[in-house]
Amino acid sequence: MIIMFLQDIHSILLKKLSPKSFKLNSEIYGLQYGKNRINNIIKKVMLTIDLSIEALHFAVRNKVSLIISHHSLTKESINTFNQNLINKLTLLTKYPISIFVLNSSFIAAEGGVSETIAEALYLNVEKTFEIKNYKGIKVPIGRICTPKYYLRKDQKMTMERLLKRIKTNIELSHVLYVGNLKTLINKICIVGGDTPNIKYLKKALKLGCDCYISAKINYMDAIFGRDMGLALIEASHYKIEILALKKLSNILSLEFPHVEFLLFESGDPFQISF
Repeated sequence: MIIMFLQDIHSILLKKLSPKSFKLNSEIYGLQYGKNRINNIIKKVMLTIDLSIEALHFAVRNKVSLIISHHSLTKESINTFNQNLINKLTLLTKYPISIFVLNSSFIAAEGGVSETIAEALYLNVEKTFEIKNYKGIKVPIGRICTPKYYLRKDQKMTMERLLKRIKTNIELSHVLYVGNLKTLINKICIVGGDTPNIKYLKKALKLGCDCYISAKINYMDAIFGRDMGLALIEASHYKIEILALKKLSNILSLEFPHVEFLLFESGDPFQISF
């Protein structure tokens, strides 16, 4: 039997599957909890979008050695303790668990969130959409794509057809958008995650994009898009990220076949009122 140590999976995440160099800012990345266990044997790994109380309960019940989470326990350094954080830290003392946080590096990574959206929507990826991070390093945070069809290659993509494809392929009941349903879509910029930034929209326009898809579109972005004739689409943060984590789980399962990988699916915290 091949034994996997924490440092083995730490290394492949750090260098290949979610590179540290792809961090957008000074956010938390890497081992946030359990750094002293780098030489521990890993038998069971759980992947999750966030570190909710429910997710931690699941990890403790299933005696997970390592949690790989897209989002961190806290967004910044711990200066004060609140009850929610105390409850989570108390749970983590029940079993020797380490936590590896991916954050924005997993949005940009090959096979990460942005690329997963393009694949799920059956789009041609032409090139990466790069922005400079806080260290001045170019990060391929998004993907520039063109539409393609399963059968009728001569068919034109409209906003209405693209929205229907998103609902079907990502299994969404509704999608927020800015623009005209009859507008033709020729080039799409995809930036996964909760990364709204009007600079991204301006750059997408300069690159000839007429549509921008993200998991978060704020009000000022929407006004800008409407004024500039840039179609905007907000897809489900949860649905998109869980798809990307499923793919990561499969990749890691092939890389470490003697380790058990669990995917914790908490469900979208947002509810829809009909």
